[in-house]
Order: sequence, then structure tokens, then C-alpha cells
Amino acid sequence: MLWNQRYETGNTQVDDEHKEIFMLVQKVIDSTEDNADVRIESTIDFLANYAVNHFKNEEGLMTESNYPAMPVHKKQHDDFVVEVLALRERVKNEEDNSKNNADVTKVIVNWLTDHVLGSDKVMADHYRKWSNG
Repeated sequence: MLWNQRYETGNTQVDDEHKEIFMLVQKVIDSTEDNADVRIESTIDFLANYAVNHFKNEEGLMTESNYPAMPVHKKQHDDFVVEVLALRERVKNEEDNSKNNADVTKVIVNWLTDHVLGSDKVMADHYRKWSNG
């Protein structure tokens, strides 16, 4: 999953963190293509931990700017972490991970693309307008 300008929110902190998440997602994709089960587990763990920290940063921006859609946005974050951890457990517990690996890639890529292009862009626009007074 490669970063490109269409994913930019205009908030440097958010965009830099998104770029890092995209790199991590690409590692997950590479792991699934290699069918490297141990590596995909550790990469998913790292992605989940990084996402949690990134989400805290975004939620800080939302709190600071009194973002009205924060409860919905935060629930999206929480649901994603739960889903990623559930995927990790499936990968860990299955003997044949070919289907799980495809599911991991599909879920993570689809969620990230939809979230960044939708909710995060709206939140960043709100924050930019708020910070510009």
C-alpha cells in the first residue's frame, strides 16, 4: 500500500503518522504474500500498537478543537483496533493461513483507505478551520 497525495489531510502530524502506517501495512501485505506467518503476527502487533498511538494523537486534536464528530470517529478507531487484534488471533491459531492472510490484507487496506479518505480528511479540515480562527 503506497502513500500518495490523495491521502493527504493537510495536517503534517497526521499525514506523517499515516505515512508510517501505510509502510506498516505494506509490510503486512509483503508478509502475507510470502506466507510468513510469524512475521505477519509481529507486524500486525506493531501496526496495532502504532495505530493506537496515532489514534490517541488524532483524538487529542479532536478534543483540542471540540470536534463534534469525535465520538463517532473514536469508535471507528476502537473498532479497528479490535478487528486487527481479532485478525491477529485468527492468524496465530490457524494452520493454513492463506485465507486469513488475504483477509488481513483486505480488512486493513480497505479500512485504512476509507478512514483516511473519509473521516480523517473531514477531521483535519475541521481542525484546520478551527486553528485558523
